[in-house]
Amino acid sequence: MNKKILFNLSALSLALFAIYCAVLMTEPGQVIGVPRDRLLAYYKHMDTFWFLQILALVGLWIANVKGKFWKPVWMYLASLGVVLSFWAQSYAMPTAFPTDQFKANYHSVEDADAHIPEQDTRVYVTHINGETRIFPRYHVQIPHVAGWEQDGTEYAITFCGLSNLPMVVETDYGLGDSNLQVLGQAHNNLIFKDVTNGTAIQQITMQSEFTDHSTKVHPNTMMEWQDAKELYPDAMVYLYSMDRMIDGILLDLFEEPLVQQRDTNNPNFIFNTLDLEDHRLNPKSEVFGIDIGEQQMAIEVEFARNNDGHRFTLGEQTLEIISNGNIVMLVDETGQQIPTHNGVHFGIWSQFFPNTEVLN
Repeated sequence: MNKKILFNLSALSLALFAIYCAVLMTEPGQVIGVPRDRLLAYYKHMDTFWFLQILALVGLWIANVKGKFWKPVWMYLASLGVVLSFWAQSYAMPTAFPTDQFKANYHSVEDADAHIPEQDTRVYVTHINGETRIFPRYHVQIPHVAGWEQDGTEYAITFCGLSNLPMVVETDYGLGDSNLQVLGQAHNNLIFKDVTNGTAIQQITMQSEFTDHSTKVHPNTMMEWQDAKELYPDAMVYLYSMDRMIDGILLDLFEEPLVQQRDTNNPNFIFNTLDLEDHRLNPKSEVFGIDIGEQQMAIEVEFARNNDGHRFTLGEQTLEIISNGNIVMLVDETGQQIPTHNGVHFGIWSQFFPNTEVLN
């Protein structure tokens, strides 16, 4: 084969692979339905893939020096393209969605009141060791993580707008200090990367993908801002600064798609990767998900709101719904609130927990 043709084919192969890897690790990868396992496998072995691509690029430079196939400017542009693909794979998502694990700002209810938009008044409330914090959905949808420290323990709320799901966890899950950043998403649910410990965490499970560690999940309560500010006037309220130009662009970009994502009359999800084989509930229905390890249950939100005092058994636990018609908590036999996946879409819940029980 002609040496120049072989060189061009090699360069094209490297370019296509670099582009594919960039697509794999960003949102376009889910648009084309890249499998979740492939995304995680690439992230786990990213250093090796980068090394091989750099090695291939060096090989092209050496071949070009000897054969003079391309002008130097084209080689520099090709090299820049590979470097940009590396940046996209590792830094594009954290740049667009910078987490607030270490620098979250909290404000009084009075000060926060003016920053809760009328179009989205849902909030999530935590009570941990005597402290109450309120996390407005509108303010956690860009950073995806908001952290705080209390009595020597680091906590964070994680939020996935696609799944409509908040999860409150302790950020040391057995590997020491963590640094959670947005890696990507699969099946309409976020995947975080812990850049300190080199593992990935699926948000709906909050379990490490590469080790046998899982986070300690704490309860949060879903309600509207009007109720929260009346019930907890002394709470601390998380507010995202919204001070970057890209923040407004992202909010405008995702506003209408998220409205459609939450529309129970629209059967389509933003990313068409869900099986949607469980027809017991509308896949867009919001549920309270309970995960006790080997068994799970999805409770339709409206059922829970209308059935205060309803008791049921899951595994060996007897649980009870506590509801005032709007605000719902699930408690165990001792009256302690248990962690629930509040408001998650059933189609996403059943994707990750296909054997879930349903209460409706």
